[in-house]
Amino acid sequence: MSADFKNKYRFLEQVFWQNFIKENYKKPLDKLLLSLNKKENIDHNVLANQLKARQDIEIKIPSWNEHNKLIFPKKINLEQCSSELTAQYKSQITKGDLCIDLTGGLGIDSFFISQSFKHTTHCEKDQELQFIADKNFTTLEAKVESRHTDGITYLKASDKSYDLIYIDPSRRNENNNKLVQLNEYTPNILDHLELLMKKGKQILIKTSPLLDIKQVIGQLTQLKEVHCVAVNNECKELLFLIDTQTSHKKTSIVCKDLKKEISFTFEYEQEVKSNIKLSKPLNYLYEPNVSILKAGAFKSIALQFNLFKLHTNSHLYTSEKHINSFPGRCFKIISISSLNKKEILPLLENKKANITKRNFPLSVNDIRKKLGVSDGGNDYLFATTLVNDEKKILICKKH
Repeated sequence: MSADFKNKYRFLEQVFWQNFIKENYKKPLDKLLLSLNKKENIDHNVLANQLKARQDIEIKIPSWNEHNKLIFPKKINLEQCSSELTAQYKSQITKGDLCIDLTGGLGIDSFFISQSFKHTTHCEKDQELQFIADKNFTTLEAKVESRHTDGITYLKASDKSYDLIYIDPSRRNENNNKLVQLNEYTPNILDHLELLMKKGKQILIKTSPLLDIKQVIGQLTQLKEVHCVAVNNECKELLFLIDTQTSHKKTSIVCKDLKKEISFTFEYEQEVKSNIKLSKPLNYLYEPNVSILKAGAFKSIALQFNLFKLHTNSHLYTSEKHINSFPGRCFKIISISSLNKKEILPLLENKKANITKRNFPLSVNDIRKKLGVSDGGNDYLFATTLVNDEKKILICKKH
């Protein structure tokens, strides 16, 4: 690495600049940089990145914001890294002596996963990003050794057996378009699966929520678990855990919402074979957490909580008696109506409602326009298809 490369970050070692960033990162960036003018012998782009990054990590990686000496890369690298919440979750899935992160990036996952291992190796082929990660590991006194290398190349040359190989492949192509097939990612997981299974006792693969879980279950051998990870009812990532030490006839799918403390586990084989009952809307309506919907637990959730489904393709559920422990939202059904403004408006407070559609031909915006209601309030409208194929609006109150 050239001295020039190191020098552009060197001013950040000064206490003055560390304090300056900590004290000013919430202020308007343009005015702040103008106030410095060009007399300061520093890299203004690097300083701007630090100020912007501090705003992001305050929310995304809050425990790191306590450390004044940490440095950060450009915005796109921060956007692509895991949050502290999801990284901590990964650290709870496995533990052991040796771990290697083949696609280390800024090192958020490496850092938190390393807390469950005696030694972790972080591989990153982008020179600047690896330099930043390495500096931060030193500041954080992490049990992580960072290497400027391609992870797959490093793994091929290694004579070690790892308790965990972690890999977060790139999910965009050279035109920055999103990729939704496992064999399109870089590195190609399927091309390197034999190597990964030879070198690792367990392999943990992070992917986009867009990936088809059913398809991946058919592609990965000895797949122990799939984790659908959500935060505040927004699906953030899928994790596929391969265990090379034991054979698994059944794959467990774990649905988690880390903010709502929701957890639901089922087996894919059970879901495929199960039969459930359909019903017209009863007293209560249930909408599963997004992690459960993404995992495809449409039958398993009904069976476990003794619920009826409104329609085969409407992923909403109903019961006579209230189920308190349901992993999702529950509503009291007030009325059932057609998409009729005259029928619905008298039942709403201040012409406001929160609208959700499930298996319904119109968009939420179209429904809102047709009814003439604004967003918000204490009323909830569910536009859906019922067991007799009728399109109806369920007027509800949150329970």
